[in-house]
Amino acid sequence: MSSTTTVLRTLLLLALLATVACSPSGDASTAPSRSSSPSTASPSASAPPSASRSGSLVVMGRIVTMDDPAVAEALLIDDGTVAAVGTRDEVLAIAGDDVPVMDIGQNVAYPGFIDAHAHWIGDREYYGLDTAAEAIQAALERGWTSIAELWVNPERLTELETLAADETLPLRVDGYLTLNEPQPNGAHFGDWYADREPGAVGDRLRVRGLKIHLDTGFELGLLWDADELNATVVAANERGWQVAMHAFSIEPIDQALDALEPVLGPNGPNPLHHRIEHAMQVTDAQLSRTVAMQVALVIHLDTAATDWLSDPDGLAELGGETAWLSRYRDFVDAGLHAAGATDMPWILPDFKLTDDIGRPVDQIAGGMDPRGRVFPEPPPWMATQLLTAEQGLRAVTVDAAYALGDEARRGHLAPGTLGDVTILSGDVTAATPDEIRAMTVIATIVGGVPALCAHPDVCSQLVSED
Repeated sequence: MSSTTTVLRTLLLLALLATVACSPSGDASTAPSRSSSPSTASPSASAPPSASRSGSLVVMGRIVTMDDPAVAEALLIDDGTVAAVGTRDEVLAIAGDDVPVMDIGQNVAYPGFIDAHAHWIGDREYYGLDTAAEAIQAALERGWTSIAELWVNPERLTELETLAADETLPLRVDGYLTLNEPQPNGAHFGDWYADREPGAVGDRLRVRGLKIHLDTGFELGLLWDADELNATVVAANERGWQVAMHAFSIEPIDQALDALEPVLGPNGPNPLHHRIEHAMQVTDAQLSRTVAMQVALVIHLDTAATDWLSDPDGLAELGGETAWLSRYRDFVDAGLHAAGATDMPWILPDFKLTDDIGRPVDQIAGGMDPRGRVFPEPPPWMATQLLTAEQGLRAVTVDAAYALGDEARRGHLAPGTLGDVTILSGDVTAATPDEIRAMTVIATIVGGVPALCAHPDVCSQLVSED
């Protein structure tokens, strides 16, 4: 086996383990020393403001709404919420003279991008960042206005709740409380979540989901007894908790669907948006069941699929069958909500965080051109699974919001939605994958407040319209 193969196999195993060995007792795992260099903010990037602020702002320019109208000239955010979308004259007339105006020029605004599955804050030490603030800043710099933390134990929950109470969350965080350790013979934590209600914790933090590791990948088997899992999912559903199940390959996906069927029935509906994470190997029969039960899927369009599965040895361990791998276009064509997600930091080669990885644009471009970083040549078996730019954009907006159970407020821009906006240097709907990857983040706006301004010339437009 080549050294590259060995490294890839090790990274895959670490990724699937999620490499979090914290327990509910609050004992944190010791991270191995990494030689990675943390990404640094642009010298012109502003520091995040207080998380409690809700702003009023007009954004003027090309705005891709993911709603109706599909493209607008202006957007009014009033006290953190979108109040009007339309033409320049319509919006300015509603806004009045006292609301600041941001003219974005030739740049393009989108609904705030949502990373539906990651470990930006909880696993920050693995990619060389020391504090939650540094991890949050790294996410903001890349254009994320919402991040989902998919392995939250009591210690991590305390940290998130402290950040929310101190009003130091400049973006939105959705925390998923873990029910087991992600390794063979790892502890199961029981219903430690049961003494709380699912929902919002302040303005920027929501805790309404549970994380269950069914497997550590296709090499190490299942982590749950079927009867125990089924009872756990039924109890969570009865208490109103969304369940997110880590299921990489065929056997754990069968187990996940079998556990969901008693609460959803064979044909849904799925009101809590229970979801399956990763879903790298899905059979036709499993796809049909997933569609019938309306289960949300969370997938990784950038790097992970190509680098994890381009290795011939890895394919051999999956039986050599490529027809069932990374079925992203099949998911979309079947009408599923397939949310894009980074799984940060487990997509990072050698756990080195660079400025060109972990971004929304990588998810969008990766769906169109699945070029890995270790294996840059897209495998031929992925040729039928490519997405359009619009479909990739949905994965980090509309479908990501659905995966969080917050599609009414996030993922699109319309009156009544949250005033979260990401501004990029170009229009992803009219660009090639390489052009999309080359786009830069101009600003990230959360609740009408610029949480990051990488280009002060744009933010300097925040003056009252005369």
